[in-house]
Amino acid sequence: MQLGLVGYVKETEKSIRRALAASRKAIRKARKSADAASPLVDRMLSDVEAATQHASSQLDAGRSLSEITYEVRRKVDEAVRTLVQTDVHALQADLEEIAAMDLAVVGDAGVWVVTDDAVERLSARDWSPLGAVESVQAVLDALSVERFGEAQPVMPLATISVTEDMATAMRMHAHGWQSVYHHEVLAYGLAPEDIGTMLTQRLRWAQGTVQVMLRENPLVQRGLKWGQRLMYFATMWTYLSGFAAVIYFAAPIVYLLLGILPVSSLSTDFFIRFIPFMITNQLLFAVAGRGIPTWRGQQYSLALFPTWIKACTTAARNVWFGRPLGFAVTPKDRQEGGPRWSLIRPQLVVSVLLVVAAVVGMARLAAGLSEPVGTLVNVVWVVYDLVVMSILVRAVLYRGYAPDENLSDPEMLSGPDDRLTTERNHDGS
Repeated sequence: MQLGLVGYVKETEKSIRRALAASRKAIRKARKSADAASPLVDRMLSDVEAATQHASSQLDAGRSLSEITYEVRRKVDEAVRTLVQTDVHALQADLEEIAAMDLAVVGDAGVWVVTDDAVERLSARDWSPLGAVESVQAVLDALSVERFGEAQPVMPLATISVTEDMATAMRMHAHGWQSVYHHEVLAYGLAPEDIGTMLTQRLRWAQGTVQVMLRENPLVQRGLKWGQRLMYFATMWTYLSGFAAVIYFAAPIVYLLLGILPVSSLSTDFFIRFIPFMITNQLLFAVAGRGIPTWRGQQYSLALFPTWIKACTTAARNVWFGRPLGFAVTPKDRQEGGPRWSLIRPQLVVSVLLVVAAVVGMARLAAGLSEPVGTLVNVVWVVYDLVVMSILVRAVLYRGYAPDENLSDPEMLSGPDDRLTTERNHDGS
């Protein structure tokens, strides 16, 4: 509820600022028209323009939105009453234009927001003085925060990302709420049963996470502790590893084929730093996993580099240029058909290049064209990369969950603590 109310106020304030800016543009254009030659008309337009400028300064000062909009509307109403008596030229055309506008719509947060079309037409139209003031009045009426005749919808979930759960949690932490880990399993969910579904799911997760990073970077969000900022940011920037993986795979290939070292030295100084780092890295995985194997996660983190790259590029285009994200809901059933090798085509190409590079590298070593230590280190590197990639071959060939034959019927078993457990049937139900 707190998130919904805060979000409602922020979106309303943002829309009011846009409306006031567009109103000032319309008034300035009207003052340049021939109909504004009258001192009375010019004075009324100046008063309305000054009222919108004062409202903007009141917004910056944090004054009540309802009071600000009420005062501006009252000033505009006074100007309309005055101008009606002095300016009727071209009034009919202007009023018809205003009536045809879709001034405001209900946005994602349940807030009435001024449409981009209304702002554009309000700013670009050459209004008569009365028409300009009438257009400002219509926009402010559409933005009125005093909606006594209707319920105001409140949207607490963050809609800036397709991973709304993480974005909402980050906002809750920024508002001072604390979260705790609950160790008991309260619900079971469905996991992907084929590689196509898994890639769809991981792509959506990555896209949404990058969206949050580009729209609400946790490093600059007020209210978050520095530990929270770093943890959220680590979750986000980790998907940039897809670009680093390209260099990671290319380095041994380039050395074994062309003899170009990926680092400036393979001396003792390099290894006394590199080996302790790798050992410490694996120890940290073991500590963080608390007895649960983490190797499979390490494999997928590296092997899915094309998915991470696609997620970063599509999310950036969506946030910066408004391009469609290509959002897809994760299928809940296994997708039928044979092995879909096309889904891992980039990884297969990289694997073939690694094998070719290893063969060529050993041939260069036998011919005395390469340095033994560098060649052996890079061949071991290639073998490690191929082991990492091998998990995708297993994933493509995976045929889904298959329970034992003696569990053909679901059994409801009541434990001593009266909790129920369910065995899955052959059809996955």
